[in-house]
Amino acid sequence: MSKERGAVDSVNPVNSLNTNVLSSRAGVVHQRISSIGPCLRGTWFQLRSLAQTTFFIQNALLTPVCFALMKIVAYVALGENVALFAHDMWIDAAIAGLWSSTVTATGIIGYQRYMGTLQYLAASVVSPSAVFFPIVASAALLGVLGIPAALATVAIFAFTSLSISVFNIIGYALAMLACVASAAFLAGFFVFFSKATAYEPLILIPVWMLCGIVTPISNLPLPIQVVAFIHPLTSAVWVAHATTVNTGMIGMVFLSLGLSCVLLCVASYMLKRALHMAIKEGSLDIL
Repeated sequence: MSKERGAVDSVNPVNSLNTNVLSSRAGVVHQRISSIGPCLRGTWFQLRSLAQTTFFIQNALLTPVCFALMKIVAYVALGENVALFAHDMWIDAAIAGLWSSTVTATGIIGYQRYMGTLQYLAASVVSPSAVFFPIVASAALLGVLGIPAALATVAIFAFTSLSISVFNIIGYALAMLACVASAAFLAGFFVFFSKATAYEPLILIPVWMLCGIVTPISNLPLPIQVVAFIHPLTSAVWVAHATTVNTGMIGMVFLSLGLSCVLLCVASYMLKRALHMAIKEGSLDIL
């Protein structure tokens, strides 16, 4: 029976071709799954490395504190009861700190050059995405340290107790994914700029203003709302502010996930292109 099946396969090359295609796809999937562990360990290592640098720690901790204080002062100046807005205020401040850490990815590859490790990373035998993803992801994820700072600031100065809802957790998780994807995109885009850190304020403030943490997205003009929802962080903030499960909230979850995946795919190509140009043309000054 096996001989007959082998004879049929040899006569029909389509079956053999389909088998080879499926095997190659299975190999790619297995390779990507097996690379998750090293990426996570690399991200943890990079997080500990960045945590030893005063600038990154100050940025992650002080930004949510200052953002929360800014909103508290604004509500007091308007004569509002700050305690009524405290629930959304802390999550807004935490996401503000997360995005502030994310924009440091504009110069994170240049920082590796400054540390003297970029040439060894570029010469690695693993894929560029596996090499650079832990670096850019750690730049964004360091902002998670701002959660306790945001909670403490709002609880102390708003004179109220705070609660964390399921929507806050889901929204913040989506915000983390959006920020990691954005960090990878920013790193790939600004890698060839000699003074990339000069562009950080130009990226920080507009996203703050448009994503819904400074003012509700519904307060913006309709054309601005359309532009704002191009970035996955806007829909993540929408979910974090939600109070009930409905089709709109579920749609925002999938919108944020989809846009983050698109950013990650584009960033992967950009980082591969950057590494290729670095090796072939010496564009990153690593040789």
